[in-house]
Amino acid sequence: MPTPQELIAKVEKKFIDTSKLRQRMDADYALWTLQPFNTEGLDGYKTYTSNEPKTFGRKAVALLASAVMAIRCPQNNDPRETRDQDNAKEQFAIGNFKANDERLVRMGGIPLRRAMSWHLLNRGWTAGRSVLRKHRGRTWADATPWDPRGVAWEYGADGLAWICHRTAVLRSVVEQEWGLERTDGADETVVTQYDYYDDTFNYVIVPDIRDTWIKRDRHSMVDGYGTPRVAAWCIANPLQPLVQDASFDSGAASTGHLGDALADYGESIYAENRGTIANHNFNMSILKNLAERSLKPVFGIRSQSGVKLVEGDPFRAGAEIPLAEGEELIVYDFLKSAPDMMPYMQINQGEIQRGYFPVIMHGELPAPISGYMGTILKSGPADKVMAAAEAMQLALKQITNMWCDQFSAGGFGSFELSGVGGNRKWFISTITPDQIQDLPELEVTLKPQLPEDDASKVQLANMLRQPGVTGHPLLSDYDIRENYLERQDSDRDQDAIWQELAVTKHPLALAHTFADALAKRGDERAQYYHAMWMQMILQMMQQGMMPPDLQAPQQGPSGAPQGANGGFSPETLPNAAQGIPAPTPGISTPFQQGPLVPQGTPRPGAGSPNGNSLRRY
Repeated sequence: MPTPQELIAKVEKKFIDTSKLRQRMDADYALWTLQPFNTEGLDGYKTYTSNEPKTFGRKAVALLASAVMAIRCPQNNDPRETRDQDNAKEQFAIGNFKANDERLVRMGGIPLRRAMSWHLLNRGWTAGRSVLRKHRGRTWADATPWDPRGVAWEYGADGLAWICHRTAVLRSVVEQEWGLERTDGADETVVTQYDYYDDTFNYVIVPDIRDTWIKRDRHSMVDGYGTPRVAAWCIANPLQPLVQDASFDSGAASTGHLGDALADYGESIYAENRGTIANHNFNMSILKNLAERSLKPVFGIRSQSGVKLVEGDPFRAGAEIPLAEGEELIVYDFLKSAPDMMPYMQINQGEIQRGYFPVIMHGELPAPISGYMGTILKSGPADKVMAAAEAMQLALKQITNMWCDQFSAGGFGSFELSGVGGNRKWFISTITPDQIQDLPELEVTLKPQLPEDDASKVQLANMLRQPGVTGHPLLSDYDIRENYLERQDSDRDQDAIWQELAVTKHPLALAHTFADALAKRGDERAQYYHAMWMQMILQMMQQGMMPPDLQAPQQGPSGAPQGANGGFSPETLPNAAQGIPAPTPGISTPFQQGPLVPQGTPRPGAGSPNGNSLRRY
């Protein structure tokens, strides 16, 4: 087992070997932060710094972070019961991503996908830890992104061999997180913390506080085959493969040469325009200085002594310049740029546009063009972030499958999760380990798209649903929703459609729906539909059919019979609809004696109301 000092030495050696990669990251970060342009030849002159790198970076990050994410468990032709289990595994990932974003924001960070988007596009890499954690009776899924500039890693034959995040933190934060003894001045002391993961252990080392481990725990992370793995991810923007240059041909290659090869691997979005932006800033600095001469042009005063000076600014409005006889104020012609400068700037600007987004993405039309051409120009920007989207897909897939593998292994009980699925439906689910065991790995797809892309997907779905030459659609509704519209739960969508059809296809259900809707609004016309509903039930009974088990509408209008919850009283239903058997004459009710007459009718031959009686003479 290595000592803390040996691990720190190994990590620091890796940082030295990959110094060129981190220098490139620093140069790209200078473009993102719009650090003032400065170069030889402009000493003493004012310089110009273009905002194109920042506007391009913001647009690219927004496009990638807002990409449509679909988490799918391959279902193929599984029966409905198995598809419900697949949906449970998808909800496990979606709910944990939502809870993880809330945790990151609560800790002062930003949501996971936005952080990964920035890292992939500006650093060229994404890295972080992914593990299920338990602490003080709480269990949660942890996917914390790390800034790749502060991460050292090493790949082995089976993938990531180890990874370490080196960061500067306040001493008070370390003492609070790990329950260490508090010290004076800890809020003003910065220490270096190493968070190291291999395929078995998680080490936390803070050499400024303790020479031994702050933490040394088994993380129990395994893959789908039970093989231990590193509880983290580290993926490059796959713009190009890892290339070894001519320095490896001499036979004297070192670990430093291997680190130098990473400088061109995992490129940022500024790769195409690092040189052209510098040229653009230089050219614009020249024009800026020439333009400023319009405010204060070069002038001179001709006098007999040759030493006459002007007090104040002679170019301000209303300025008076006293001149003696024979003295003259001379304003020299403005300096102009070289004639070849404008064509050169146009070529340079065109190269910048090919490396960045077209100006139409920012609402600017370079020339009067048709709407079709504008659509064509706007469809290209997704290509700028597709490589980063592929890297993020792989990272998100690793995160979800690490969570699922660790959860399926047991030891974490159940997760109660909530979130919004791909069908934009809110769900609250309790997921247990046995629900996601023995299921295929989750597939994660990201598709950067513009708002008009949603309409094109719907149009394509309608085309696939149209009858072909045989009179049948090209694909089934399930395949269209699952693979083209990429809905999270296609079965639920189909159930909702059948539910809507069921409400309108039968007159009895339709009358019940109308009565219920009007009653809830307090509309007295609900009683008309309620009476129609009861009449249809009576007709069914007369035909020897048992009425359906429907409840009366929930909210009755004023004056209507009210139930216990404010709805129609169930006593308004016929006895058969209430489940009451018909009475048997002579058993449950006495035999009827005499004719049926209204209640209160005098018996024939009885005395009159005024006390007089009829007598037979």
